Order: sequence, then structure tokens, then C-alpha cells
Amino acid sequence: MSARPVLIAFDGSAQARGAIVEAGRVLGSGRRAVVLIVREPVESFVFSGVGGGTTLDPATVSAMRESAQSEAAAIAEEGADLARKAGFDAEARVEAAVSPWEKIVGVGDELEADVIAIGSRGRTGLSRVLLGSVASAVAQHSGRSVLIVHPEAVEEPDGG
Repeated sequence: MSARPVLIAFDGSAQARGAIVEAGRVLGSGRRAVVLIVREPVESFVFSGVGGGTTLDPATVSAMRESAQSEAAAIAEEGADLARKAGFDAEARVEAAVSPWEKIVGVGDELEADVIAIGSRGRTGLSRVLLGSVASAVAQHSGRSVLIVHPEAVEEPDGG
């Protein structure tokens, strides 16, 4: 068994949930895994009001940051629970970044992950051109193996 973990990029979506189940099936049980949520930093939000942008007081920004972190931590823990059910020795981790793919690649390097597992939303056509693909960017920019799980590859984690 490898001492290096599997990094599982997770956002709470059905595709991400399916990626955890498939990663457990493909990569085997008993491995260490880090389930990573990358949330957008509150500081990057644009707030506009009457007359244009507005500045929020530090207490409000702090409260918003804590709320975003708490919500992301709950989703990450949900992913870690699912990973444990899939056979991983899993822990949850939350990071804030404007570019999710860059943070995923960076955490993969930091952890010296054996593989990065990520779900694909299966976008095609114009939506893929306009929105891009985090999974594709991770695969293109990481020097690590990347398991991209497509929506058609797995059943719903609840067995449906």
C-alpha cells in the first residue's frame, strides 16, 4: 500500500460524489485520501449597490468568511464520510482560491499525492468553451496522474 494519499477534489455535486465512489472502486480500499473543497475567497466577491461598488466593514467580511468556511467544511466532511464508505482512510480539507484547478494541482504537489481524482460535469460545446473544465485544467497542468470520472461512468452513490 502506498504511503502517498489520493487527493479527491470535491464540490458536493452528484458528479463529485460519483467520483469518490468510482475512485474507491478503481483505486482500492484502505488508502489514505484527502477530500479537498476549494471555495472562492470572500475577498474576491464583488458587491454592488446603488451607485456602484461598495466596501463592507471588516466585521461583515469576517462573518462572511467564517460562514463560507463553515459551509465548505461541512461539505468537505460529507465528502470525507462518503470516501470512508468507499474504503478510504479519509480526511476533509478546505482551501480558498480564485482558481480551483490551480489550488487542486498545488495541494496535490504539497501532499505528493499518488493520484488526483475528480469528477467531470461532462460539459460540451459552448458551455465548455465559456466555462472551461476544472478537470481538464487539472489533468493538463498537474504532473500527477489524474482520474477523471465522467458522469456516465458511475451510478448515483445512493445506489440509484
